[in-house]
Amino acid sequence: MHPWFKAAATDRCTVCGMALVAPGTRGPVHTRSTDWAVMLPPGSASIIGLRTAVVRPQVIARTLRVAGLLEEDESRRKVFSAPVEGRIEGLAMVGEGEKITLRQPVIRLMSRTLLALTETYRQALPRGGAELEAAKQQLLRHGLVWEQVASIATRQPDDLHYGLLSPASGVVVKSYVTDGQYVKEGERLMEIADFSRLWFQFEAYEQDLAFLRTGLLVDLTSPALPGQTLTARVAFISPELDAGTRTARVRVVVENPDRRIRANISAQGVVHADAPEVMAIPRSAVIWPGSAPRVFVQTGNDTYVQRRVKLGRAGDTLWEVLDGLQAGELIVAQAAMLLDGQAQLEGAAEAPRAPEMCVAAVAP
Repeated sequence: MHPWFKAAATDRCTVCGMALVAPGTRGPVHTRSTDWAVMLPPGSASIIGLRTAVVRPQVIARTLRVAGLLEEDESRRKVFSAPVEGRIEGLAMVGEGEKITLRQPVIRLMSRTLLALTETYRQALPRGGAELEAAKQQLLRHGLVWEQVASIATRQPDDLHYGLLSPASGVVVKSYVTDGQYVKEGERLMEIADFSRLWFQFEAYEQDLAFLRTGLLVDLTSPALPGQTLTARVAFISPELDAGTRTARVRVVVENPDRRIRANISAQGVVHADAPEVMAIPRSAVIWPGSAPRVFVQTGNDTYVQRRVKLGRAGDTLWEVLDGLQAGELIVAQAAMLLDGQAQLEGAAEAPRAPEMCVAAVAP
């Protein structure tokens, strides 16, 4: 800025006081390096609470907290269909929500088909043999049980009704019949759910799928079961994601032999997931000064260098390292943010501003 001033290159301009540089030359250029290096005064590491950790293979644990419903096991639902046509002339007081047991009499049916088959069986009784066996099988295929067939020999001729028995134990969740209704063969009479086993289903996000597998333990709690914790295992993980939510459905099977757990109650689950041993570091060691994660590596006594790393799965306390670190290296596990702040302050202090130079002639 003052080219008429002549002095030694180490002098400063007497006009503006800035450092002198020769015309046509550039002053020193300071650029920020990719990785910061910090050297702490002796003893200051313990003052700021700095702690180090060794980079080594570790098991990454991940705890997932999920919510859902304890629902019916759909594979255990039974449909009670009419085994034969006829007219309902008596219906047990079994409505939706009521419990029912295996072979419990449910419907009193008058069926012309059963009456005809019963007469064929009576006529075959004296002769026995294959004819009697064929008549018996016909009755069994049309909804009667062996005890009912055996009682035909002593059955009164004017008894025109047959009892249809429940094919399973459980709870009636749907009923389609009323007293006096005429039903056809194969028509649905009611649906019976077996709540001795329940499903707890929840949605898992994409980033959690890397930790999930069948057989994992899940602890379940519910407001309907105060003070109780149910332990079950993951039985199924959907092979596809929902296009809208980007989640996969996960199913947990809960045994309920005494049926003390009501169906469709809300529940919260804690999934204890983990990953095999991989190279990992504490999550507290990772900082994000820019778009890429970094850690501070101890390279000497009280000397720390910031290094870029590539990360994989994130656990509760550990982070998988895919690249950037070697086993056995020491990294800063606590106070990394303080080091990063100190590094930035030192870098800003060391970098001079470009205008603070005066272009002048340099005396020979």
